[in-house]
Amino acid sequence: MPLGSLGLVVGALSVLFGVYPTLGVLAIVGFLVPITVIMHDFWTMDGQDRQNEQIHFLKNAGLIGASLLFLSVSVGTWPLAVGVGL
Repeated sequence: MPLGSLGLVVGALSVLFGVYPTLGVLAIVGFLVPITVIMHDFWTMDGQDRQNEQIHFLKNAGLIGASLLFLSVSVGTWPLAVGVGL
């Protein structure tokens, strides 16, 4: 998973600095969607483990939603952006 984590870090830095923010958001979503489904499969568990994994699943779903919000505003310019984008 090191390459996936690298994609997450690069995507986050891309959004932060405004260098190709659209691609950065897509990298973040591309990391979060499979990780959320694979690692937080609460539907296969019981008891406290199920509740803990459901909490993490819903947390990641919220992060995916926030990332998509950034995607919707990535067409504009960031106030402190480097100014490189699509």
